[in-house]
Amino acid sequence: MKQLLFDLCRIGGVSGSEEPIAKFCAEKLSAFADTTIDKNGNVIATLGNANADKTILLDAHLDRIGFIVTSINENGFVKVASCGGIDVRVLSDAVLVSCSDEPVKGVVCCMPPHLSDGGEDKAAPIDKVWIDFGLPYEKVAEKIKIGDVLTFYGEPKELMNNRITAPALDDRCGIAALIRCAELIGKKELSYKVVILLSVQEETYGTGAKTGAYRIYADEAIAVDVSFASQPDVSGQYAGIELAKGPMICISPILSKAMSDKLISVAKEKNIPFQYEPISGTTGTNADHISVTKSGVASAVVSIPQRYMHTPIEVIDISDVENTAALLAEYIIGGGAFND
Repeated sequence: MKQLLFDLCRIGGVSGSEEPIAKFCAEKLSAFADTTIDKNGNVIATLGNANADKTILLDAHLDRIGFIVTSINENGFVKVASCGGIDVRVLSDAVLVSCSDEPVKGVVCCMPPHLSDGGEDKAAPIDKVWIDFGLPYEKVAEKIKIGDVLTFYGEPKELMNNRITAPALDDRCGIAALIRCAELIGKKELSYKVVILLSVQEETYGTGAKTGAYRIYADEAIAVDVSFASQPDVSGQYAGIELAKGPMICISPILSKAMSDKLISVAKEKNIPFQYEPISGTTGTNADHISVTKSGVASAVVSIPQRYMHTPIEVIDISDVENTAALLAEYIIGGGAFND
């Protein structure tokens, strides 16, 4: 599992440019399922009884946050705009890498405090950020084009206590959970069709989930994503969410109560650790799109606890990924919430 997570997090796949990660995931899933990549770039893997009347959809998103190149000045410095929810506070010392066949690295320009006007304690907005690739304009223009995408560069690292840190764990850890789930159920005799949708563009517009869910039109759907774990100075309900205490089962008025209840009962019955995540409205996940597909799809959300979301040092506990996969597999093997 650790190696799978490391491999997933080393691949590009900024929103709108998910081809490399889609190809990798399709190869992984093809060991357990009939797998294709649709014209929007979604990976769709089908398991179980392909002729069944009922379908369970499992979704995780392929894309990661990043940047799109908007201009290159005469000195070779590059301007970017955000693709997804960039936390500008972490940019001042960031290394970025191009998502190209021959990746090149650059650093975000940072004004030394000795030369600043006293505002060095404030994060610069994205439209004030420049990237330095260390090359003159002519050489930069050979390697970087307007519209190219960049993302955070960072090697995944193992921390103590079964934890890892990497960029793009949102939502590559969700993908890892679904690949593991496919392995767990791949040889089971299932009464239902199970479709895994690894969707594009969640961080920008949700296009992949909208079109993929429309095509599949499942009876039930579970979106697998990340959510907030406790860290210093976090208050409220997320102060009580811990790493290594299991996946978070969301309870929301836009979700299916029957599905959330069944997930909770399965976790209790199978002794799979889990945590509650009550949300009063929309979930901020692909479930918001999937649940209103066509005439509606009963939906649920299972999230992996994560610290430092949308930074190059996101942190998870590997056991939470394994327990997420186990929960989904047991839910499916038990027939979902169809009979509840």
